[in-house]
Amino acid sequence: MSGYATWPIWLIVFVCGLLAQLLKAVVYSLSARRPLPEALFQGRGVPSLPGVVCGCLLSSAILRSGWQSSETSFAVVMGVIVIHDTVKLSGLAERQRRAVLRLQTSIAQTSPARRQVAELLDPRSHHPAHVAVGVVLGGLFSLAFAAGPR
Repeated sequence: MSGYATWPIWLIVFVCGLLAQLLKAVVYSLSARRPLPEALFQGRGVPSLPGVVCGCLLSSAILRSGWQSSETSFAVVMGVIVIHDTVKLSGLAERQRRAVLRLQTSIAQTSPARRQVAELLDPRSHHPAHVAVGVVLGGLFSLAFAAGPR
């Protein structure tokens, strides 16, 4: 056996997450028109790292073991928990962002704290669409990897 069947699932998921982070850094660097290496180390934004990892893990488990396996059951449960918490926390973060914005408008323009507060308002937080894109990207990566040479 060669190809997909010989690689452990954790390695496939790790490579998928790494490639998603590289893609994120390229996309954000292009949109900012300057290098943004910090995007390599953030889970938020599009594609969502938790979404990518869960999508790839679930797809890999299904392809490797089928729907009836304990691996797939574990991946489904973990995926639901992670994605639920990610989306739930994005709503809480949005409420916090609005409160911080109100705080920022009350801080003097020259205050060094104003820039720190502005960084908390980063729009690259998790949105349900970011998570969905991550899940789809992770699933497609797993499918493409499985369709490769065997």
